[in-house]
Amino acid sequence: MAICGFVGIVDAISTAAEPGRWRVVVADRPSLSIISSVLKMHTIMEHSVVAIQLITRSRQPYPDMDAVYVLLPTAESVSRALGDFEGGPSAAGTPLRKYARAHLLFTGALPESLLAHLRSSTAAQYIRTIAQIFVEYNPIESRVFLTTPSEQPFYALYSPHALHMVANELNAAADRVLSTVASLGIRPYVRYYRPPLSAAYVPSRPSVAAGDCTGTACPRIAEAMAARIQRKLDEHFAQQQGDRGQHRDRAAAADAAPSVIIVLDRSVDMCAPLLHDFSYQAIVHDLLDLESGRKYIYEAEGADGQTRRVEAELTEDTDELWKKFRHWHIADVSQALADEFEQLVSKSEEIQIACKGHKMGVRQMKAALSGLPDFRRLQDAYSLHIDLASKCLGIIKQGILTTLSDFEQDLISGKDSLGEDVGREALEMRLISLLDDHTLDASDRIRILFIYLVCVNGGAALDRRRLEEVPQCMSTNDKRAAVGLRRLGIQTDKGDEDEELSESAERYTWSAVAPTDSSGRRPLVVPAVKQIVNAASGKGGVVIVYIAGGVTFSEMRAVYELADQLNREIYIGSTHVITPRGFLDDLKSLHLEMLT
Repeated sequence: MAICGFVGIVDAISTAAEPGRWRVVVADRPSLSIISSVLKMHTIMEHSVVAIQLITRSRQPYPDMDAVYVLLPTAESVSRALGDFEGGPSAAGTPLRKYARAHLLFTGALPESLLAHLRSSTAAQYIRTIAQIFVEYNPIESRVFLTTPSEQPFYALYSPHALHMVANELNAAADRVLSTVASLGIRPYVRYYRPPLSAAYVPSRPSVAAGDCTGTACPRIAEAMAARIQRKLDEHFAQQQGDRGQHRDRAAAADAAPSVIIVLDRSVDMCAPLLHDFSYQAIVHDLLDLESGRKYIYEAEGADGQTRRVEAELTEDTDELWKKFRHWHIADVSQALADEFEQLVSKSEEIQIACKGHKMGVRQMKAALSGLPDFRRLQDAYSLHIDLASKCLGIIKQGILTTLSDFEQDLISGKDSLGEDVGREALEMRLISLLDDHTLDASDRIRILFIYLVCVNGGAALDRRRLEEVPQCMSTNDKRAAVGLRRLGIQTDKGDEDEELSESAERYTWSAVAPTDSSGRRPLVVPAVKQIVNAASGKGGVVIVYIAGGVTFSEMRAVYELADQLNREIYIGSTHVITPRGFLDDLKSLHLEMLT
């Protein structure tokens, strides 16, 4: 099972109208963005679609065809759709409507008030379908999804100048988490991370604990988010039961493995976004500027010696090599490309002639591939990753990145590359030396200082004591909800399961990095998320980790590793993806008063 909105959208559009009947697709801008993120427009056109129209623009009427609307479940979108069928009569006495009939597909949960409005409107006679397809999220990978409620999600959640934005940000994100849950077909419990409040913080109203962030700072983002997710899940499943006219089969639910959503926010691990991770995917996004976050443009040499501009998309759906190597250490990727190429050489007489029996490095491989016109597909696939790997390795070797990464890992782990303890005084002397080095980029100096201040000097705020409270926030009819419900002010009897959960939480420890392995290099970053999921997910069903405030590539990689290790369906979602550079930019923007 994988998170994917492709099948749901295509099936809904293709089955909405009668088979073989031509139709028009009408979408609002956010829904069109969701559609385009998972499939090409020509794929929709293959399903008896004559046009794709934007609902906010002036549109050509197709009065003899059905319209399939793909819309956000909002009052504005509903009003626009109804307006297409509520026109007055023409001079000939026939109604002025843009389409013959309407099929309304909503990307998320449709509120009861809007459903009632649709049914009572004068356009109701033309509405043939009302459905919720739950694709209101962005599945960027098979185990990774983004909710992305706004253009500045980190600012909206954490800036003191964005207090008016927090509630809307969390509500929108919760809607998208619900869509993810519905697309996976699960009914999960909700658990959340709750750090202790600062002694200096005094909430202006007692309802902060219940997730109310209106008019005050919201120091417990995860708790507020969890409360909203739980509320929307309760409403969704109550509506489902009402639509079916029957209660949920409790016996079947008891036999099914329990699923869980673990809600965190960025404060659970402030170090992972700052550390350089040397996995292929992380280092490419950290060091190179990718267009739209996934497009890489490079120059490739053809058989005639001429260069051509190639635009490649780094996704698991379109690039098998990217999917295979993205979580490998960058050094291993480079070696693997060389090994795979040598295997191709051994199987191809034409390539052997081009190589003339010589063992080649990355640049020689690239040149050999470009000179073989019969291997164009092979050339495009391997040239892309040879170019990416060589460019990243060149930056690493030429710059100070290795020195920086060694220091930041010594700093965070307290151990050197041999596993020996590093004295604090020695680390501080190295820190001062780097801060005085003006050949070092200013952002890198800020970053290592931030690592020291937050992750080392303030380490007590990030050790396991802050991770001991991961209570539940669940329905009142479940005994295991006791801890979370008491946090929300609802008194219940404490059950044995709560003690078990508490014991699991106490096993959390902070671990970001480790000493070098036998190959002589540091292993990849081990984010706190990996331990939290491992300790808190229990056994059996689907696990969704949601991090409000950004997810790192190391955390994404950790989820894939855990899914393989535990043989579990584990997914991770967030408002957006962050790199060390991006996280610093986010932090720098918090004090600004932006126009919102």
